[in-house]
Amino acid sequence: MAFPIPRSCLVRILILVFIVLVPHASSISFNFNSFYPNIGGIFMEGDAFSSSETLQLTRNAKDDNLTYSVGRATYILPVHIWDATTGNLTDFTSHFSFEVKSIFLTNYGDGISFFITPVGSQIPANSSGGLLGLFSPNTTGSGSIESQLVAVEFDTYPNSWDPVYTHIGININSIKSVAFTESADISSNGTVINAWVSYDSKTKNLSVLVYSATGQSFSLSYAVDLREVLPEWATIGFSAATGASIELHSILSWEFYSSLDN
Repeated sequence: MAFPIPRSCLVRILILVFIVLVPHASSISFNFNSFYPNIGGIFMEGDAFSSSETLQLTRNAKDDNLTYSVGRATYILPVHIWDATTGNLTDFTSHFSFEVKSIFLTNYGDGISFFITPVGSQIPANSSGGLLGLFSPNTTGSGSIESQLVAVEFDTYPNSWDPVYTHIGININSIKSVAFTESADISSNGTVINAWVSYDSKTKNLSVLVYSATGQSFSLSYAVDLREVLPEWATIGFSAATGASIELHSILSWEFYSSLDN
């Protein structure tokens, strides 16, 4: 008797086959101008789904309970972050556009992130609210696979570890940002945000550049050697969460390019 294989297991099998059969892959690129239902190349977890050509990372139906919702959407193939033989690091740029829509003019949260994590990582337990679907309360900073993570967060709710305003932050193995800047436009209702997250292998600089449809711009950077934080192969994607406060999180487009010299 044959038993169906869960989709999450099939995805991990495909990733392992890719790594084994294409060990010298040094670059990857893709471009999603929209996200139609059942789109290929994107793996969705938790409450994430595609609707009206966008990626919805948390629940958004009027008859749903929108509190304590968590979702992730990741690219189905792994990215070669560094080469164990040569020690070389990749250069990459990720450009994406998104919207955060508050249901109420006040009391909204919690935010959205672009993240890089070890292959096989899943949504941690109890990671709603300010943990943004990135960490569980017991894993942040613990050194486990769940806490090996680099993220750029667009945080709309000030938790105890956050600055007291809406901000963009760079997170290394912790929900507490190592660098951040204020960005009120993130929480503007339905404002389209364009973000570029880039890594320069020579300077080891992780840079963030953000433009909003209102004309405001923000920038942030932090020096980090990704060889000391991430395994050789990693998964890239987005996460978002709500807590007692709610909002909608939509990814409108996403393009990515990486290059690793062998």
